[in-house]
Amino acid sequence: MKPNIFSIILNVGTAVVVAALAYASYKSATVAWSVGLCVAIGLVVYAFRFLPEPKKAVRKDGVELSPRSQTKQAAVVVAVIFGLMLVVPTVVLWLGRYSPELGALVGAVALMAIFLILWLRSRHQRSHEADEG
Repeated sequence: MKPNIFSIILNVGTAVVVAALAYASYKSATVAWSVGLCVAIGLVVYAFRFLPEPKKAVRKDGVELSPRSQTKQAAVVVAVIFGLMLVVPTVVLWLGRYSPELGALVGAVALMAIFLILWLRSRHQRSHEADEG
């Protein structure tokens, strides 16, 4: 692939960010923990690529899925996530008084949990696409 201006900007920007994070990690242990946590999360996200595709569910005759039940399920998922995220800052600050690293870890896990829940829901929906069509 021929390099264009966007790929050059992306590569140079990535190199500058990596250099800045490496320098900041050298100067501060808190930044080093944060960078390490981000790298670990990135590796986990990268590992999700290698999971197998969801299997298509077998439709049972006579069973129809109502679109309202799916809407209600989605509303409940969003409401639960939103409600839990209202509690996360309080928990992170409380844990941060004892250990800033532990507070950062809990905050990162809480944020990743949102995306994990939504990703699992999308996989579930993809496996049931054949039921609707």
